[in-house]
Amino acid sequence: MWWSGSLDSEHRAIVKSLDALAASHITSEQCADWDERGAYPHEAMDALAAGSWARLPVPESYGGAGASALDLAVVHEALARHSLAVAQSYYSLWVLGAEAINRLGTEQQRAHWLPLLADGRARIAFALTEPGSGSDASAMRTRATVTNGGFSVTGQKVFITGAKVADRIITAVRTKTGERPQDGITLLMIDPNSSGVTIRPLRKVGLRALDLCEVFFDDVPASEADIVGPRHDAWRALRAGLSKERLFLAAISAGALFDLVGRTLEHARTRTTFGKTIGSHQLVAEKIVRMRLAADAAAAMVKEAAVAVDLGDRDAAATASAAKMYASEAYVSAAREAVQIFGGYGFTEDYPVARHYRDCKYLEIGGGTSEIQTIVIARSMGLLA
Repeated sequence: MWWSGSLDSEHRAIVKSLDALAASHITSEQCADWDERGAYPHEAMDALAAGSWARLPVPESYGGAGASALDLAVVHEALARHSLAVAQSYYSLWVLGAEAINRLGTEQQRAHWLPLLADGRARIAFALTEPGSGSDASAMRTRATVTNGGFSVTGQKVFITGAKVADRIITAVRTKTGERPQDGITLLMIDPNSSGVTIRPLRKVGLRALDLCEVFFDDVPASEADIVGPRHDAWRALRAGLSKERLFLAAISAGALFDLVGRTLEHARTRTTFGKTIGSHQLVAEKIVRMRLAADAAAAMVKEAAVAVDLGDRDAAATASAAKMYASEAYVSAAREAVQIFGGYGFTEDYPVARHYRDCKYLEIGGGTSEIQTIVIARSMGLLA
């Protein structure tokens, strides 16, 4: 397709390899089945692990490949062209955990968990959001009180991706009351099978193949060895990882958008009305052209953000936020137009565009809403304090 021309030979080889894997393990039929059953895509993730794709986000010193942000952006985009759920699983349960443990974890934690992640034998979820808090740290109520053996955790988290299938959940808890709302927050690595942990999957509009859960903690035990990163200062430590999160969600949005354009283009070339293909009607053609332009622009912004992240550019955070905001909003708009072009067929579950329509909205919300991205970008422009 046209978009591959923007990739160098190394990244084209990555895409080609993932396309070959997807031909057997991430087919349209399999994606529809996972979605219908609300089933985690075990087969696809096992195939990715067997193909050493889980090694990419892990440093070489722990059995990984030490991939760059640009490499990982290409992988997320390529996976999302086949399955948004698989791409999100790859990020939420492998990449996010590997990044946090490598950057914030102790040597003991890195030595234990990073090789497991590199082999695809571990899944790490992340629990930050609560019913009354997300970007607002002051509203965090989940608390870890000190005990003789370590901590006792009590509270509730919500919208936790992959909690049902995770081996550990890195959980933000309040361990101290500080001068600022952000003070006194610590990350604990909690075993979801521990006494006192209750996980309740939420019923979602879309992305049904990857669970989104409420997690309840009722005097859940945790030890000093479970602390990930600085005690009482996790909020500041977490900020350093936001650029990559927003970059990879932007890449997922761009990949899903490319898939949507391809499917809509194929339909427009074969579906006929009034004696000619619907793509030859000017109004339909214009819609598809604008979808393609949006996909090209999203991919370009993802690449720019990835390079900025890899270089440690001072504006990397704003660049990643801009990519995430544009790509996710472009994907949502394109999904609406695709359903319109497919007409009545687009409103049935027999066509993947309906799944795109259900799945796309979460990308405008997860990883920071478009409103939060607007604030980040505005501050980088000197518009907000």
